[in-house]
Amino acid sequence: MNLAVRNRVRAIGVSVGSSLLVVAISLLVGMLIVALAGYSVSSTLSALWNGAFVGSQSIDATLETMIPLVLAGLAWIVAFRAGRINVGIEGQILAGGVAATLVGLYIHLPIAIHLPLTVLAAMLGGALYAAVAAALWAWRHVNEIISTFMLNLIASLFVVYLVTGPLQEPTHQQPISPTILSSARWPAFFGQLGLSWDIALIPVGVILIAWLLRRTTTGFRLRMTGANPEAARHVGISVARVGALAMVSSGAIAGLAASSMLLSVQGGALQEDFSSNFGFDGIAVALLARNSPIGCIPAALLFAALQQGGGLAEAQVGINTSVISMIFGVVVILASGALYLAQHGWHIPPHLRRIALHRHAQAEITDVGM
Repeated sequence: MNLAVRNRVRAIGVSVGSSLLVVAISLLVGMLIVALAGYSVSSTLSALWNGAFVGSQSIDATLETMIPLVLAGLAWIVAFRAGRINVGIEGQILAGGVAATLVGLYIHLPIAIHLPLTVLAAMLGGALYAAVAAALWAWRHVNEIISTFMLNLIASLFVVYLVTGPLQEPTHQQPISPTILSSARWPAFFGQLGLSWDIALIPVGVILIAWLLRRTTTGFRLRMTGANPEAARHVGISVARVGALAMVSSGAIAGLAASSMLLSVQGGALQEDFSSNFGFDGIAVALLARNSPIGCIPAALLFAALQQGGGLAEAQVGINTSVISMIFGVVVILASGALYLAQHGWHIPPHLRRIALHRHAQAEITDVGM
């Protein structure tokens, strides 16, 4: 085993080990809170497990929840690899959902054409919404954290306006759109009631993004721009163009997540809370995965299991779901800290930092040639 392979295996081991440690500590803190609140820890853990993994209905719901979490995590990773902080994934999901709803409601085509067209519309809606923040950053140097966060609020209010106005269902009794045509919906997965073929988006998306980032020139430019913008400029890479492209691509993946939520068996109509903060949860998934596309799968599975199991824990044990939200918060804090330490370490003298950056750049060039 040569040195490069050995280093990569060691890095993967450290990444997996630190993620597992974050999960273990988060669950420990969560169960400590449960115990201090006067609830049974064993009953809570049992309810969480049963609600997420016991019975086909629970498993289907967990997997269906997992799909947009993985995609939202991938959306964050694509932007982050280029050094852009896209906290607007939630808004881009909402924008993609609006586009998918319009195409799914008002265009009548066979399913072989209508479904792909609706999915593409969702991706285009998310990409165009992200393009607003990308253009402001590239041309006017507006901080993308601020712009994407504000765009989240605009998208949320716009969806409320649509489902209580122009797109409201015919009876005007519920803030929800009419049901999207069946020709624009994912068919059921092998006849199951709670799972549809959008489950295929997980392996396809993860493999495609991992290959793009590690084995293509575009991926090298993204990583180089994120790791050292000055070095990227020196080798002729347009940092503004690459960063904007990463933001737009991130928005397109967020739109794909929206299509999963709206066009699946469990979806079917636009409503004001259809996203349920999946955009923000996807960021937490990516942080827990240490910005690894493959790592998003187990991280999203954990978050989906906590979400699904939390409902049963509330029903059986009486525990408030806010405790589950607190566990999410602990995961985010610990995962963010672990990621920061992995990237920056403790205080590093400037001359050692320059050496580290130089070696990192050499490693990136070696990777793209492998």
